[in-house]
Amino acid sequence: MDRVSAIEIAVETNLPGAKIASIQPLGGGMSAELFLIETSNQKLVARFPSAYMRKHFECAATYEAQILSAVHRAGVPAPQVVAIGDAEDCKFLLLEHIEGQAIANPNNPSEFIREFARTLAQIHQTDLSHCELDFLMETRATYKTDRETLNEDLREPEVLQAVLDAGDQRGTQRSLRHGDFWPGNILWQNDKISGVIDWENALLGPAIADLSISRLDIYWILGRDAMDEFTARYLEFHPIDTNSLPYWDLRASLRPMANLPEWADPYPSLGRPDMTPEHMQSVLLEFVDSGLQRISLLQQ
Repeated sequence: MDRVSAIEIAVETNLPGAKIASIQPLGGGMSAELFLIETSNQKLVARFPSAYMRKHFECAATYEAQILSAVHRAGVPAPQVVAIGDAEDCKFLLLEHIEGQAIANPNNPSEFIREFARTLAQIHQTDLSHCELDFLMETRATYKTDRETLNEDLREPEVLQAVLDAGDQRGTQRSLRHGDFWPGNILWQNDKISGVIDWENALLGPAIADLSISRLDIYWILGRDAMDEFTARYLEFHPIDTNSLPYWDLRASLRPMANLPEWADPYPSLGRPDMTPEHMQSVLLEFVDSGLQRISLLQQ
């Protein structure tokens, strides 16, 4: 059964009376293949977990549906789950369509940074005692990799050793983490964030880990000063201890080292064809150098 047929059956089964006007591919990334569905009375998104995600979860769609339902009830601007459908190779999600567009070329960078920081802080301030999120995985005590060959051009062996030497830096504070809070997962409408998507990497753990992930993404698209402004804005909304920030910056820097060129692929669709692998490598090396210098000072 092809994707379109699977979507048609899922809509017919779960939304009686809805007539499909069109089904259009939205592309996707490493985590999912997406389709926009227009019916007689609403828009939906079909989200098919990628082979990568299916490899890591017994049923990736069911797991993400559980996350989305919980975070939506907690007041986070995430899409509602309409139904879970069946395709030949996997289950998939039917989601409400959130109006908005992911961007990485803001007209007003300062306002973009403020909204970005405010929304990330809102996620981290979710009251875990009033939502059912205990099923989420915990942030790992330290970084792990199964790769035998490390990327020496990006100083990966050096970074990995620094992270391992630092030991467990998770602390005692436990927050809801999005796990991949970057511009491609944030939807904007009328200069405000309308939704946060792609929750399959959600975790429980230290908020500072998410902060570092977003710091690198802001550095890539807007520069170092913007990264510092974003960090300051975030701390205004959600004051946290930042003593371990060099460690979490280094952990964030390890994430793209195995496949950095793939990380550049989505940026043209976000209005940034200038985000080349070469540019991203240059920025990543600056980020790494800063992290290594700062963690060395902490250990003296």
